[in-house]
This record gives sequence, structure tokens and C-alpha cells, in this order.
Amino acid sequence: MKQQLLIALAIAGMQGAYAQLADVGPAHRLLKGVETEMYYPTISADGSKILFTTENYQGLRCYDVNDNVVKVLSREPRAGLAAAEHFTADDAVKAETRGSELLITRNGVSKSYSPVESYAGYLWASVSPDQKKVMFFAAGKGIFITDLNGNVISELGNYESPSWYGNDFVVAMDAKDDGHQFSSSRIVLIKADGSEMQPLTRPESMSMNPSGSIKAGKVVYNTIDGMLYEIEVKLH
Repeated sequence: MKQQLLIALAIAGMQGAYAQLADVGPAHRLLKGVETEMYYPTISADGSKILFTTENYQGLRCYDVNDNVVKVLSREPRAGLAAAEHFTADDAVKAETRGSELLITRNGVSKSYSPVESYAGYLWASVSPDQKKVMFFAAGKGIFITDLNGNVISELGNYESPSWYGNDFVVAMDAKDDGHQFSSSRIVLIKADGSEMQPLTRPESMSMNPSGSIKAGKVVYNTIDGMLYEIEVKLH
């Protein structure tokens, strides 16, 4: 009886290890039958369009979710690196990284900040939908969020490829590798203050590079073999 109680408590502890921030639907594959590689998806704010590129960022394509049509926006090398600009061109606040510098541009005026020490540099800078916060990844340190003056206001942990899910949540990639190849990768949902995290996919799914639309209640991502998926994520 005592052993059964200990087992039950252990299971309960494992189930409660992660916060339940949202209800998550099953993964749904997009563009079935399309054999070409599809990586680094970026979903529009309303969830109606998804940009994607190849593994080496060759070209840029747009999937219209409502019409179920894919259009080629560019065939240029490295065009996929500028995917996010298609959905943020008119924003008054922009953010980008250059080495270990975070550049925040407000109404055309740019200022450089180095909020976190990182010899390997910063990546994946983005501005929150309400234009009040900036998020970036510091190599070897993890994801950080600053105010518009470069002051760190929260640290989210050593996850990668972060994307805003509204103003108060972030979706990111939690991957494990040996320096040469990935052994697992999952998508996680994190509170923007860094206080709670919930896995959205399983590690063995090899799910990567998430992008979220809180208006549509969806998160899209690619798998390691270049297929696109979406899941419904309804915040509590």
C-alpha cells in the first residue's frame, strides 16, 4: 500500500512539473503532397498567411491558408532571411542584431545596446505586438526580453528560435544536440516573464522553428525533415 502511494505521488509530481498554460490540439500537417523542403515558417498576425523557405534560406514562398495556394515571392539566395520583414514593414519599432549588439529603432532613430554578455553574439531579435518589448537570443545564455531602452526585464531560459505569441507569451524551440546533429526537439510555450513553461509537442517529434498567431490561436513549425505543421493553442 505504501509503495502504491509513493508511485502515485511520483506520477502526480511528474504531471505537475510543467504549468498548464494552454489547451493544445493535435498536430495537423500543412501542404500534404508537397515534396519540396519547407523550413522557418512565419505566420501573419491574423493567421491567414504563412511564409516559408528552404533549409539554406533559398527563395521565399507564401502559403495562403484560406485559398490553399502557394505563391513564390522570391527565388533569390538567402531571401528567406528577410521573411519577418513582410509582416513588420510598417512598425514604428524594429529590432535587429549585429554580432553582440541589439539595435532598436524607434521612429527611424536607431540605438545600439549590449544587455547581455555573449561572445558568440545575438540572434532572433523581434518586437512584441504592442511595440513595448524586444526579445532576442544570446548564444550560450538563452532568450531575454528588454524594454525599448535595452534594459533586461525577463530571462526565459536557454531555448532557441523564439516567436511572440501575443504580448505575454512566447513560443520557442527546445532542442538537444551533440554539436553535430539533433537528438530531440520540441516546441514550448513560455510566459514572457519567464515564470512558467508548457511543452506543446514531444521531444521525439523533432519540431522546430515555431511561429505563432494568438489571434488565430495557432502555432506553426517545421520538422527536421522539412514538413510544415500547425497546432491549435488556446490560452487559459
